[in-house]
Amino acid sequence: MRGTSERVDGYVKYCCRHDIAPAPDCAGLAELDALRTELFDAGLIGQRPDGAGFGNLSLRLGTEFVISATATGGVRELGAEGYSLVEHWSVAENSLTCRGPLPASSEALTHAAVYEVSADAQCVVHVHSRVLFDGLVAAGALSTPVKAAYGTPEMAKAVADTARDHPWEGILVMLGHDEGVLAYGPSIPAVASLISFATRNFCSSPHDCGGNCPHGACHPGADDHPGPGRGHPPVPHQHPAGHRRH
Repeated sequence: MRGTSERVDGYVKYCCRHDIAPAPDCAGLAELDALRTELFDAGLIGQRPDGAGFGNLSLRLGTEFVISATATGGVRELGAEGYSLVEHWSVAENSLTCRGPLPASSEALTHAAVYEVSADAQCVVHVHSRVLFDGLVAAGALSTPVKAAYGTPEMAKAVADTARDHPWEGILVMLGHDEGVLAYGPSIPAVASLISFATRNFCSSPHDCGGNCPHGACHPGADDHPGPGRGHPPVPHQHPAGHRRH
């Protein structure tokens, strides 16, 4: 069964062609869902009192990607049933085709934009946090324009511009999507580590990383830093910052 929708799912602002199908069955999905549960427990993914969910994450699968489904923010453990496989998309036409029990997240086109311009990016995570957002802004982290609203082609294009300039990994604040922070990288552990670094360094008392970020440059213009770090706990309670040119 296929449906076409232009919805606000907290949420879906694009044209979504959805094939109702069995849950995605792919390598890496269990690891992705485990990270999502940690992010949920840290308050970076969840549901507001008014019922609006926030936060989503995805994993590249060749020319497709699997992403958490729309309106699932309030669920702690999704399992495969809570994900959708995005098969085709067009940022220019503001549309996508997905398959699974539920339609893809409203931010699916933003995730698609990262995968489209960066062959290195394998995982994208979008979280929400007041303190992380404010800390990153104060630290001068990379950002998208205020006029680029969430779930729009403008946001997708703005994120794509950053990923094109910083293809290996990055973290940025979405100024047109209050409290929204997006991170991407070459693997699930790499993105988890990036978020971990940011939560430990840019939440309680925002400050410059002093060039010691294990992921390289946290801010525009910083280069020649070490590669992605390893061994950080996936997500200590609360949020992230980091970026590297490669």
